[in-house]
Amino acid sequence: MIGSILKNMAAFMIAAVTATVMVGQANAAEVRTANVSDHKLGVKGYDVVAYFNKGVPTAGKSRFTHTYDGVEYRFSTASNRDKFASNPRGYAPQYGGFCSFGTSVGLKLEVDPEAFEIVDGKLYLNNSLQIHDMWLENPKGRIKAANSNWKRIKNVSADKLEAIPFEG
Repeated sequence: MIGSILKNMAAFMIAAVTATVMVGQANAAEVRTANVSDHKLGVKGYDVVAYFNKGVPTAGKSRFTHTYDGVEYRFSTASNRDKFASNPRGYAPQYGGFCSFGTSVGLKLEVDPEAFEIVDGKLYLNNSLQIHDMWLENPKGRIKAANSNWKRIKNVSADKLEAIPFEG
């Protein structure tokens, strides 16, 4: 029990520090509803369809792109691009591509494309492999909290958010 509490406190602190770093890099006046680069590139250029059909993070190529909801996605193959184009909601990452763990505690955090999970046919990304491991301790609880929080934080600038306790 105490080990679990300490682990969650450590995860919370890592998320808070990451949020602070991210906020320092973001324009405070801008409200990002999608986690994109300055060039509106989503998931740091990784192929979101490959997570589903290959099961591993795969870098996309600039010649295979599709824009959805103002975000440019890159794909490793034309076939993956076409699959995405026919069903973007089925492949796009949850929470605008922000960290699922962070969203579960009310924050918008950057992601590491290597830290991912497919749960019930949806793509969830996390901030780091360490955070991802903690997220995996209770993915259903984290998803439930994140789904609830996303409605509240989606249209709020990251610098205006404060972490809230996870009660999963």
